[in-house]
Amino acid sequence: MESTEADDESGWNCSVHPSVFFLLGTLVLTTCATAMLCGAIMTDHWEEVTWDQDGLETLANNTVRLKWLLDGTVVRVSTNDEKDALKAFLVPMHGGIWTLCVSLTDEEIRLLRHVGFPPVITCVNYLSGGNDGMKGYEPRADWQHRMQNLSISCALVCLIILGSAALVGAFGVCQHQISAVLVTGVMYLLAASFALFTLTIIHFKRVQSKPRLDMDADGTVDGVVLPYGGKTPESLLTARIFTTSWSLDLGWGGVVLTVMTSVLWILLSKIMRFNPISSMIN
Repeated sequence: MESTEADDESGWNCSVHPSVFFLLGTLVLTTCATAMLCGAIMTDHWEEVTWDQDGLETLANNTVRLKWLLDGTVVRVSTNDEKDALKAFLVPMHGGIWTLCVSLTDEEIRLLRHVGFPPVITCVNYLSGGNDGMKGYEPRADWQHRMQNLSISCALVCLIILGSAALVGAFGVCQHQISAVLVTGVMYLLAASFALFTLTIIHFKRVQSKPRLDMDADGTVDGVVLPYGGKTPESLLTARIFTTSWSLDLGWGGVVLTVMTSVLWILLSKIMRFNPISSMIN
């Protein structure tokens, strides 16, 4: 009793307002959601391009000669005659929202040079405005091009909103501005919406371009590297396999956390209306 009375007389209070834990939880979840969503957008493993070996053998049907290299990772396509003229290389690739990269190491590319693999830039950046120096990569069809540009625009807007929301949220917490905290919640909800648009576009852009079996309707040659004078083996393109990768899963997780973050910021603004942060800590 004496120690309690002494603490009361000195004004020292060891109790912490429960709202402080809510504030800390909001900040932790905000950091996780922002990092996850930004990480998903900036990485380049949204989709992967691989080749079905059995399908290639069936489609080749003695019309072209296939030679498997690097333990079946790369396929060398040549004419089925005595000249054995090189036509193309079928390679695995992985791509992001604005990038497309060959899934080969520098050592593997160096080894392939001995069998005619052309010098190429290992990654194409769609933001650069073209595929200069990237031999074998044709422009995308109108539908594919529009979908790609739309996903890039949504992703950039999402990044801008996330950065702005972080600044507004920090200002609202530090200056005890309830309106700024509320706006932060709305901005995170808006960022989640644009991220959802990006994820949906990336998920469905391949689905909308599959109708014909004899020729790829999207007009692209993702997964094909052409040497000088080579020709795209259109008859083999249907053996390509497009699969989503871990960046897309990271993006979906980021969207869920961002929506939860938005709800917490809105609730935090309600709590601050009746319990200012200064009174929470004191």
